[in-house]
Amino acid sequence: MSLSIPKMLAGAGIALAMMVGPAAAEFPDKEVTITVGFGPGGGVDTITRAASDTLSAALGQPIVVENQPGAGGGLALTALKAKPADGYNLAAAISTTVSFDPHSANVSYNIDDFEYIGAFGVFPEAIVALPSRGWNDFSDVIAAAKEAPDGLNYASTTSLARVVMKSISEKEGVVIKPVPTKGGAEAVAEVLGGHVDFAYSSGTYYAQAQAGELEVLAGLGKDPVPGFEDAPTLESLGYDISSVNMVIYLAPAGIPAAAKAKLVSAFEEAAKSKAVLDVLAKRNMGGFTLTGAAFEEQIRAQSDQFKAAME
Repeated sequence: MSLSIPKMLAGAGIALAMMVGPAAAEFPDKEVTITVGFGPGGGVDTITRAASDTLSAALGQPIVVENQPGAGGGLALTALKAKPADGYNLAAAISTTVSFDPHSANVSYNIDDFEYIGAFGVFPEAIVALPSRGWNDFSDVIAAAKEAPDGLNYASTTSLARVVMKSISEKEGVVIKPVPTKGGAEAVAEVLGGHVDFAYSSGTYYAQAQAGELEVLAGLGKDPVPGFEDAPTLESLGYDISSVNMVIYLAPAGIPAAAKAKLVSAFEEAAKSKAVLDVLAKRNMGGFTLTGAAFEEQIRAQSDQFKAAME
């Protein structure tokens, strides 16, 4: 018995659907994981967790925040590079992790391995020490290093910190040794506990400095640290060094354009949220944000500058 035309077409449609398979789910249809490249309690971790509720609401899916500290955020970026480029895996680091470290350290990633989603705030990077040291600014640190038989040591969180201090120590003819830490919170704890002479901190020191528990000896930016304008910058002390560092969010290169667009939009919403703005204000990081193409353009410009400086 022959089949009618409508039945034949229906059967063909079913067969075609079986061949093609179910329609692809719209991004995102499950949780998104952000791996923070620093330890709990530091600036990157705190800002990421503050942003998570707004990101979750904007994406309609849970945000899972986990920590993978080490190498100034480099371990998290190394791991991110190997993860699926589907939009469900992000990493939080600092801008110099991707703009500076590939030019100065033996890392397994470079600037082309990632998609650039968003950046929050500018770290008020500074050199800090206990007030009991009696140092007024960084020139006193150099004087102390010249008098110390074995030099001084400092808590370090990034390779940029180590390159900066090595450059200064060679210029001044002193010994200043790094003590690597897993993030800003640990670096501040090392100073407060008297385990190191000073710290190169990205901003976690701010509350303790406000309370008088730490002394800001020099800022790393082009301008003095807001709230501590009496402290010089390294540039004003005669060192040709400055840093503008942000909290950044990356995905593996090659994620679908639609997924990237949704992630960028979600981070734009998070940048305006009270939770994020409150944390940035508390850490003296301002309200500066960048997303998408503008963010990538700035990171690449910084990378070019660092490459030229290292050469």
